[in-house]
Amino acid sequence: MFVSYKPKTEAEKFGEKVFHVLVENFPQTFFVGGTVRDMLLGRKILDVDIATSARPQDVTSLLQKNRTAFDESFSRYGVVVARHGSSTAEITTLRHDIMRSGRYPRVRFIKSLQQDSKRRDFTVNSLYLSLKSGKVFDPQKGLPDLKNKIIRFVGNPKKRIEEDPLRIIRALRFALVLKFKFESKTFQALNKYFFLTENLTKTKIQKEINKIADKKQKKQLQNILDKKAIDKHFKQP
Repeated sequence: MFVSYKPKTEAEKFGEKVFHVLVENFPQTFFVGGTVRDMLLGRKILDVDIATSARPQDVTSLLQKNRTAFDESFSRYGVVVARHGSSTAEITTLRHDIMRSGRYPRVRFIKSLQQDSKRRDFTVNSLYLSLKSGKVFDPQKGLPDLKNKIIRFVGNPKKRIEEDPLRIIRALRFALVLKFKFESKTFQALNKYFFLTENLTKTKIQKEINKIADKKQKKQLQNILDKKAIDKHFKQP
């Protein structure tokens, strides 16, 4: 799939600038995840996510040369956040989890999109866009799910949830905000392992809730969490 891209928001314009800084030195640089998903859905993009083969030290070096502010607090996980005013671009080195215990795993930096995509949460968040060619790479078959408005875990749903139970809250948020349905195995896993959300801090949960702009949808998510069940709010696929 190929798309014609023109930045609209200030965040997109900044993200495009950062992309071009990186791609000239590291051709394997892409817009990724929710940025591509929302772009294809025609939704407003407020934050930009970039995936690249550049290692964190390469990213910070290029940003410094281009006088771009950045935060490298999570560089050991492959994440550098470029900043300009209120705009941010989160730049993540293509990576593979070596060992995972909680939200932040030990990682190995790689150059494979296919391998990198396996660690992502949902198929619709596993899309990579090259701004140079306009080509969308879809290693986890997220495009059909995007077209059919389906939330589906990448790989084994149980494993994805055990890696990070916050993904349960994210799945619910996406379903409410995007008005998507759950794929059957995803729905079953969300129900079965919903109790794992009890291990999450209130701060993390509230942060996810606050990402919802619509007050009605925000209240719906809070009600689901309070009642500790999703089957009363979403139909079984």
